[in-house]
Amino acid sequence: MNSFDPPMDITVDHFGEPLRPGKYGHRLVRERYAIIKKLSSFYPDRSLYTDEYWDAVSWRYDDENHRILSDKYCELLRKAAVENFDLNMAFFKQLDPAEFEQALDAMLAKHKKLRPVTDLRTLDGVQGVYVMVLDEHRQAYVGQARDVRKRIRGHWSGTKSFDRLIFGSPQESVLSIDSFRGLDTTRIYAMPTARSYEFETKIVDAFPPDFLLNRMGGGEVTGLRGVFLAAEAKRRNLLPSDVDELPADS
Repeated sequence: MNSFDPPMDITVDHFGEPLRPGKYGHRLVRERYAIIKKLSSFYPDRSLYTDEYWDAVSWRYDDENHRILSDKYCELLRKAAVENFDLNMAFFKQLDPAEFEQALDAMLAKHKKLRPVTDLRTLDGVQGVYVMVLDEHRQAYVGQARDVRKRIRGHWSGTKSFDRLIFGSPQESVLSIDSFRGLDTTRIYAMPTARSYEFETKIVDAFPPDFLLNRMGGGEVTGLRGVFLAAEAKRRNLLPSDVDELPADS
């Protein structure tokens, strides 16, 4: 598998799309993960919270409106995110590439209308279901969109909000597809359909959860992934002692 990471300051052509320079690079790497952003992605409505709760979480913010994250809270979030990153990368490495390929083949056999994509421009304005394959990590992501090309480009050009990197707890959170970069996607399959929600569910159900990046069940992770992450967290003592200070809805 070619994991060459081209310089960050050049534009790369990928599936017919230009991947432009950016601070996150063209591949997901540890040193460019969990870059701190102090502006919260949440917009809390003060009227929905009790005074007791509002005061209890005020240490997380630098402002009275709870929109600017404090340095202390940012460091806690980053620590948990990097620990979770390490867990997930360790999990990916122990997955069998042959088993991943067999699972992918079995899923494609059940959904024959999913066809390989070599040029995303052919999906411009097309509604349907898509499967992004990240061969180096033995992972796939299943999604649906009104405009498949635009949605996949959004995965590549955007990034998960700093305060939403953890989904669940650090020892169980699945890395977001939006944290990966363009060149991490090595294959794409797509199926034009107006029944995209229905087929997205069917495709996800036809794929082993250990090989999926889809975040499901409120952060609950099942199967081998859950067992592995829990065991690794305990063995490596990756769970922060102050994890109870992290927000449950991150």
